[in-house]
Amino acid sequence: MKTVLITGGNSGIGKATVAGLAQKGWQVVFTARSLEKAESVKKEIIESSGNEKVDYIIVDLTSLKQVKDAAETFKKRYDKLDVLVNNAGVCLPERRITGDGMEESFQINHLSHFILTNLLVEELKKSDNPRIINLSSAAHKAGKLDIENLHGEKNYSSFRIYADTKLYNILFTLELAERLKDTGITVNALHPGVVGTNFAHEFGGIFNFLYRIGKPFMITPEKGAITSIYLADSDAVQNISAKYFVRCKQVDLSNPHINNENRRKLWEKSLELSSMIN
Repeated sequence: MKTVLITGGNSGIGKATVAGLAQKGWQVVFTARSLEKAESVKKEIIESSGNEKVDYIIVDLTSLKQVKDAAETFKKRYDKLDVLVNNAGVCLPERRITGDGMEESFQINHLSHFILTNLLVEELKKSDNPRIINLSSAAHKAGKLDIENLHGEKNYSSFRIYADTKLYNILFTLELAERLKDTGITVNALHPGVVGTNFAHEFGGIFNFLYRIGKPFMITPEKGAITSIYLADSDAVQNISAKYFVRCKQVDLSNPHINNENRRKLWEKSLELSSMIN
């Protein structure tokens, strides 16, 4: 039986990915912040899929210590990891600083996943066909890397830092794929589509108004999860790594900030920030 760990699996695309892989008979483990919500989702997925192998780990991705603890919890419960889906993400209406002293969307969208992934690499190596899947976004095309402004200190913009973190997902994917090229672990990124979830529910004003108008034209979380499930389960991508997918198809990357130097800079800075874990 294959085992998958999906971050942010209690709602939206993550929940749909949990459901889809549970239907395929996988051992599915998802992360959530709320125990009550996690229990509810677990029960729902077991009932709908008939698969009892659904579990969760409680973790707040705004806490680096909790991320480390979550990795240790997984190692204690399971003997291997076949697929890691770094799904969780946020877009926030204002600049917020976490207890670790970092801008919240940077920490959730990038750094916590960087840390979790690195802590679980040895578990992935135990699999016959290990895969890492990072959810990015078409918004990465507008992203830039300013290594001195990772926390949005200069001219904070919700969309700007969201686009930047989605670019970081791409840079992380490419650099990680290069570092793991001799291990058998594949690493790919994807754009799930414009999905009608509660992703930006905290926004008010014109942003909220435009979101509500556009929501009927957005795809469902189930459709948004199709590419994640494809990359996790399909034999067609078994040996494919360092690629970006949209609607289950490889798509070329064109952002000029995607280059080897920026990949290395972001990796080294992320390692430095990761050292804050106690």
